[in-house]
Amino acid sequence: MKFREYNQKQLWLIPPNIEDEIPADDICRVIDEVIDSIDLKCIENKYGEEGNPAFHPRMMLKTLFYSYSRGIFSSRIIAQEFERNIFYWYLSGKQKPDFRTICFFRSKHIEELKLIFHEVVKLCLRLGLAEIRSVALDGTKIKANASHSKNRDKKWLEDKIKEESEALEETLNKAEKVDAEEDQKYGANLRGDEIPKEIRNKETRIEKLKRIKQELEQSNYDRVNETDEDAHVMKSQGKYLTGYNCQAVVDTESQIVLTADVSSVPNDFYQLTGNIDEIEKVYNEKPDIVLADKGYFQGENLKYFKDNNIDGYIPDKPIKDIKAELKGEIKETKKYKKDQFNYDKDKDIYICPEGKILKNMNPEWQEQPRKNGKTVKCAQYQCGDCLQCKSREKCTKNKVGRCITRYEDEELREEMAGKIRSDQGYEIYKQRCKTIEPAFGNMKQNIGFREFSLRRLVKTRGEFFIVVTVHNIMKIKSQLDKLKKAFITQVALTYN
Repeated sequence: MKFREYNQKQLWLIPPNIEDEIPADDICRVIDEVIDSIDLKCIENKYGEEGNPAFHPRMMLKTLFYSYSRGIFSSRIIAQEFERNIFYWYLSGKQKPDFRTICFFRSKHIEELKLIFHEVVKLCLRLGLAEIRSVALDGTKIKANASHSKNRDKKWLEDKIKEESEALEETLNKAEKVDAEEDQKYGANLRGDEIPKEIRNKETRIEKLKRIKQELEQSNYDRVNETDEDAHVMKSQGKYLTGYNCQAVVDTESQIVLTADVSSVPNDFYQLTGNIDEIEKVYNEKPDIVLADKGYFQGENLKYFKDNNIDGYIPDKPIKDIKAELKGEIKETKKYKKDQFNYDKDKDIYICPEGKILKNMNPEWQEQPRKNGKTVKCAQYQCGDCLQCKSREKCTKNKVGRCITRYEDEELREEMAGKIRSDQGYEIYKQRCKTIEPAFGNMKQNIGFREFSLRRLVKTRGEFFIVVTVHNIMKIKSQLDKLKKAFITQVALTYN
């Protein structure tokens, strides 16, 4: 026989079982088991007995998480998969919600998605797949569902409001003129209370522009995005994007995300304490070791470590520069940075790389404002012997000489800088890049999540919790595969 029999209309004596068609190692099976094993009362209690029965939250969550694991974020495309994808039939029991139902479910349960994420992490902790001992914290910028060209400043908004208001007034005048002509031609029997569509659109547009302008005036930003007012311009890998600052705290051993958050503030300074406190609040345990990059190097964070008895590691500069410094390879342009000036605590002076002395100009601490609105105490140290120094041009452009500001938390900064430069500290800190960077890499590269589908801070935060939950489920699958492989190897060795 040349070919196998091929007959699409062949009747089945015993209908096939969908479960038999799903590969044993497919992630949809892990998603199925994980969601079946966690408590969903936070969502289930939101539904009442009245009206038509809703699709079960477990089914909706399973298919939503599976979609994100496959890089499918559009509710319309997810709805198409319900029609043709056997994996969706397996997870949904062949139920087929439309795209509006999918979109509404995702938007309606934004707050609950965070609780679901916590339940999955608790499952990982119970199974011993993760632990709260050593964690790494970092942030990544993810593009908002908004165009970069839609960022507006105050002047643009004022000009546009004026332009739209004038256009609206002109449209109203035209409408009154047309009404008068029609009354004269047809009689005054028209209702006359219908608002033309173009007028309604302009009124709505003006109201939106005024609201955006008000939000801009109440914020500390120079611009606001017309499409998503919560998104802001942020620098990511040398480029600028309109997006959000997504934070994650990851177990350094398993790369499982323990807690996460989304912020519209570009810098990482003020993201550390809240995320670490969240771990203790949710899991009744705080980490022993916290690793974070230089973006978190700030006095308040260092004080937080000390007050909470946490062994923290944050470099004061990029780790590559510290590595070069330890080798004695300091670039000429960095030889006269503040960290190259030695502070003598007993004499309360700074000594520059050329051996010259910087004295405290005012023994009393002065208060200086910070970008976050708080104030910090500091002192100014001035060099009085800069005029004849051969390195003056490389060191300072100040006509009276080099000046250095010493902050009240400077000792904590110096202590941390020394800790990172120790052999033990340097080795411990190196674990950070091996854990947090692969986690974000998995979210962006493997899952393909590089842009939010939803808008505004509350909704984007909920969507990010979907992504980190999917990441954790993928890590659960990876660890289970390793355990299974190790078990099979052990059996084989025992047999031989």
